[in-house]
Amino acid sequence: MLSWNIRHGGEDRVLGGRKNLRLLLDQVVALKPDVFFAVETYGSGDAVRRALTERAGKGTYRAVQVTGGGQGPNKDNLWIFTRYNVVKVFPEPRRRVAATGFNTGGARVALPNGRRLNLVDTWLSFSRPWIGNMVNNNAKAAKAGRPLLHTRAQVAAAERHRQSPQLRNILSHQLPFMLEGDHSPVLMAGDLNTVPASDWSAEWARCPRHYGLSYALRTTRMITDAGFRDTYRAAHPNVCTHPGSTWSPLERHHRVTPERIDYIFAKGRGLRVNRSFTVDKRLPSHPAGQFYSDHGAVVTDLAVAPR
Repeated sequence: MLSWNIRHGGEDRVLGGRKNLRLLLDQVVALKPDVFFAVETYGSGDAVRRALTERAGKGTYRAVQVTGGGQGPNKDNLWIFTRYNVVKVFPEPRRRVAATGFNTGGARVALPNGRRLNLVDTWLSFSRPWIGNMVNNNAKAAKAGRPLLHTRAQVAAAERHRQSPQLRNILSHQLPFMLEGDHSPVLMAGDLNTVPASDWSAEWARCPRHYGLSYALRTTRMITDAGFRDTYRAAHPNVCTHPGSTWSPLERHHRVTPERIDYIFAKGRGLRVNRSFTVDKRLPSHPAGQFYSDHGAVVTDLAVAPR
């Protein structure tokens, strides 16, 4: 399973435009995902599907455009690509209080072993000021022995005003509407624009690059409270030794502390996390240069037991 925000459809001009997309597709093909939760797909959906079908060696891939094109030219944010048979594409919920099809949606697939799997792609808006920058600025200050730029309460409040209401709407209204009582396992993945609540709790403030800081965050905790597992953290329970980082591989963002804002969550019986890792380095076969996106990718090897 792959979750990746590919930034502007992989064709961001600063990163190389269309040439960058070709290199990014090489990386996607090299990972050979059974399921790819894509964010900021923006016009590159067909290119991704063709590349996986023609070069991944796993047969024909199906492409589900989660976000419609109604938000403007090439604003098809969320797509899901999978080698599994798609048995249902979830309708966009009628009740759209804080989140829309631009934020979440998905499909149900049939696995070769007889099980079904619900796939939900998600993107949450970023706060202003953005939590990632607030956390990083505080870490810089703490590292240098200077006063913090943001109080712990301010960091927590930023998340509550932006990400939390959207996620609450998704978990309470949109997800039940999409699943319609189906009890198959659920994978919810994507870019949540906030760091893990558990990783930044007081328990892990001692981690070398946390500089004694902790915050009372809640967004990802809402997901785990709903019965989901953070698959990266399930594979790597120790936050200090395996912090994980997906923001940002680009040097110009200059992060002094690890910020994992992209996820794959899993819920349901018969699921086993074999391994999980992040990808933020170019393929060795590619010429030296910047990473293909401002986000690192998350990969989880997940086993689903037969019925």
